[in-house]
Amino acid sequence: MIKEMTYIAEHLSNLRQEITDLRNMNARYSAKSEHGPLDQSALETRTNRLLQIKQELSDMRDRPTDPKVWWEKLRKPIPVA
Repeated sequence: MIKEMTYIAEHLSNLRQEITDLRNMNARYSAKSEHGPLDQSALETRTNRLLQIKQELSDMRDRPTDPKVWWEKLRKPIPVA
């Protein structure tokens, strides 16, 4: 059980860092007066990733009673563009 708790703490820390990075990129985007197609696409990608993180955190909160099921589900890689 301690091993799983370490995994959760590390995973949450990684998600926090990713959220911070996405927020910083969004702040830089907002500071620009003009946005090209690449900027728009990157914004959409960041927005989608934030929604994925939100869903993942919600799924973690509503975890199944059997931890083995939960860990296996979380270990699947999430594609990031």
